[in-house]
Amino acid sequence: ISADPAPIVTPMRDAFHKRRDLLISLMKEVPHIKCNHPGGAFYLFPEVSYYFGKKTADGSVITDARELCMYLLNKGHVALTPGGAFGAPNYLRLSYATSEEKIREAVKRIAQSLSELK
Repeated sequence: ISADPAPIVTPMRDAFHKRRDLLISLMKEVPHIKCNHPGGAFYLFPEVSYYFGKKTADGSVITDARELCMYLLNKGHVALTPGGAFGAPNYLRLSYATSEEKIREAVKRIAQSLSELK
């Protein structure tokens, strides 16, 4: 076992930075999403309150982040965490601990699902 963790840690850190930057750039293209720029961990925490009060195709009203997460799960098949559990009720938590391909697909599904809210 090497005493120097850099050969293992550096490529992992670089991959997570690349995924973070990809997710931020893609989410900034989704209308009415406000993104932060996380310095650590592997989560993005966008502000989504614009979508509260919007209606789904069946007439249900999205009242909070929890309902928005459920809508995105059921409509777009993307699992997110409501921010209320972290003291931020107007936010969602998205992980980028996955492949770039899955990040692109997830944001595509999120954007499509959000575009259908009225």
